[in-house]
Amino acid sequence: MKTVFYIILFTGFGFYGIAQKPIEQFNKSFIAYTIPEKDLLPENVAYDPTDKSFYIGSTRKGKIIKRSKDGTHRDFVQPQQDGLHMIIGMKIDPVRRHLWVCSSGGSNLIGYSRKDKNEGRPAGIFKYDLQTGKLIKKYWIDIPGEAHFFNDMVLDTSGNLYATHMFSSPMLYTIQNNEDELKVLTRFSEIKYPNGITISDDQTYLFVAHAEGITRIHIKTKKKENIQYLEDADTNSSKSIDGLYFYKNSLIGIQPGKNSVRKFVLNAKQNAITKTVLLEHNHPMMNNPTTGVLVDNELYYIANAQFGSFNKDGSLFAIEKLYEPTILKVKLDD
Repeated sequence: MKTVFYIILFTGFGFYGIAQKPIEQFNKSFIAYTIPEKDLLPENVAYDPTDKSFYIGSTRKGKIIKRSKDGTHRDFVQPQQDGLHMIIGMKIDPVRRHLWVCSSGGSNLIGYSRKDKNEGRPAGIFKYDLQTGKLIKKYWIDIPGEAHFFNDMVLDTSGNLYATHMFSSPMLYTIQNNEDELKVLTRFSEIKYPNGITISDDQTYLFVAHAEGITRIHIKTKKKENIQYLEDADTNSSKSIDGLYFYKNSLIGIQPGKNSVRKFVLNAKQNAITKTVLLEHNHPMMNNPTTGVLVDNELYYIANAQFGSFNKDGSLFAIEKLYEPTILKVKLDD
C-alpha cells in the first residue's frame, strides 16, 4: 500500500507536507449517512436525481454500492466485475441513464501487484446501464511500462464526457456522445497532476484542479488559463484540491491535505477568484476527505476515505481500527 498511499497524497489528493497556518475547527457539515462496510476505502460518491439514490465506489474492493432513498444498500457492481480496478471518479447521466466510472490500477485494490515500470498501470472508463447494472462499454488503456490513471470526470448537458488523466502523460480525455470513442482533448505541459474537474453553467469552460491551483480550459479553442486571485482572495487556498464543483459562479473545492471544503467565488469573467469562503475544516469524521456530488444547494462528500490505513507490510489495518465510511453534507449558500 505504500506506493498508492504516496501517490494519492502526492498527486492532488493531499500534499500533506505543505506547511499550513493552523485554522481552528470550523464545522458546518452534518452526517448524511454512513456505509456499514469499514474496509471499503471509498473515493467517490455519485447521485441519481431520478430515484434519489447514491452510488459509492470502493478503491479497496473495486466495486460500486448503491444506496437507495430508503437507506438500504446493495452491490450495484460486484467486486472487480468487468475488469474494474480501484473505483475513482464517478458521474451519473440522469437523462441517458448511464453511470460513468473512472477506474485505475493501484495497491489499494485487493490482489493488485503490478509494478509501474515493468507491467505498467492500467486505467479506463466504464459506462454502465443504470437500470440493469450491466456494462455498456469499457474504454481501457493497458500498455506495458506506462502508468495511467483516470482521476475524475464531468459531463456536459449533451452527454459529452471529459476526464482528467495523469502519470505517463497529464492530459484531458473526452468521449463525445455522438462518437463514443475515447480521445485526447488536450495535453498539459504545465500541469503534472490534473485531478478534480468541473464545467461552467454555460458549458464554455472546464476547470481543472491540480497541485498548484486551478486551470481553466476553453472547450472549443483548448486555450488554458490559470485562475488568478484578486485582492480579497487567499492566494494559497486553492492548491491541492481533489473534488471540484461549479456552483452559482463559484468553485467548490475539497482539500484532503487541509481537511477543508472551500467556496471560491469567481469574477464575472470567471478567470479570477474574488473571495474565498471556508465551508468546513477539521470535522471530527474527516480522515482524507476526497470528492463528492452536488445535490440541490448542498455538497455531499466522502469524509473519510482512510487511504492511510495500511501497515508497513502493506496489509490493511484491523477492522477494529477502521471507521464506517461517512458521507457529510454541507450547505453552499450563506
